[in-house]
Amino acid sequence: MGLNLCLTNEELAVIDALDDGTLYAASNLVKELFSYPYLSDSRLLVSRNAQGQPTGYIPLGLYASNEGQLIASYIPAIPASPPISPTYTPGAENVIANLDQLLDETATYFDVDVVAQHDFSYFEETASAYCMPLDKYLPYLSTSRRKDFKRKLKNANKYQIEAGDLNDVLNAWSWMKQVWEKRGAYDSDHVRRVVRWLSEIQASGRAIMKVDKYMLNGKTVGVNCCVIHHYYGITHIDDYLTWYDASIASGLGIVSAINNLTDPNYYGARYNLGLPGFYGKTFGGHEYKWDIFPENIRLSQSIVNLDPELSAESDIIFADEFL
Repeated sequence: MGLNLCLTNEELAVIDALDDGTLYAASNLVKELFSYPYLSDSRLLVSRNAQGQPTGYIPLGLYASNEGQLIASYIPAIPASPPISPTYTPGAENVIANLDQLLDETATYFDVDVVAQHDFSYFEETASAYCMPLDKYLPYLSTSRRKDFKRKLKNANKYQIEAGDLNDVLNAWSWMKQVWEKRGAYDSDHVRRVVRWLSEIQASGRAIMKVDKYMLNGKTVGVNCCVIHHYYGITHIDDYLTWYDASIASGLGIVSAINNLTDPNYYGARYNLGLPGFYGKTFGGHEYKWDIFPENIRLSQSIVNLDPELSAESDIIFADEFL
């Protein structure tokens, strides 16, 4: 289970010295990453220049893949981690460029990142797009998909949308708990891990928490939670979750995503719904993400894989429910 690793004063000094003001550079978030379960030998991996000064760091965790292979990764990219759309900590590219010196050879390094633009990155399409008006979005869809989505949106007119908070997220877990447990995706502590992480994001003061409650006849039937933050000049809308009563609000996952993608308050921002899969494999239950983002509007994200053989056997890396 979680190690609750306490960072040393020297490590905390590195985090503070390299803080560039971005969300994932906030020291309280870095500390929170080390409380996640199923990790071994978690540590702050730091690169330094010839003078010994820190040039970058990555909160690193080790875990076993489906086949028992030891994988080293940036913690937000690890299964069971709440961060849905990780962006690298300051100077992470310097760490990855020197992994052969910093990391034990028994572990294979693998992670994903939304915006990395470095030589070590391999890029694949992902469920992200720039926000746009609904009348601009719909023509990108196939005729059948456009008809289906317009029907879902029309049916969703029955909902009232109100601003919520993290208590609403916590209360909505009851609808999704059995679904996740049946798929073996997350343990019973997952909701507490998610809410604790979102609470730390709020405490950082570096993001806006947008919680939409979907109401029907005065009762909440679904909750969508997005984190809005800035990363080097671009506004990111990270869609963490949509939990809803499937017996009443079927299709709300697609509706809430389209509402976020076409929100007039965020035209031009990058909306990130989460990684549906990679290496030609779509994770179970994530097919709908490809439906929402047709190829002609999809953005890419970085995959860092320092063992090319893994790309041919990607099923050994993560379970289907990854991200």
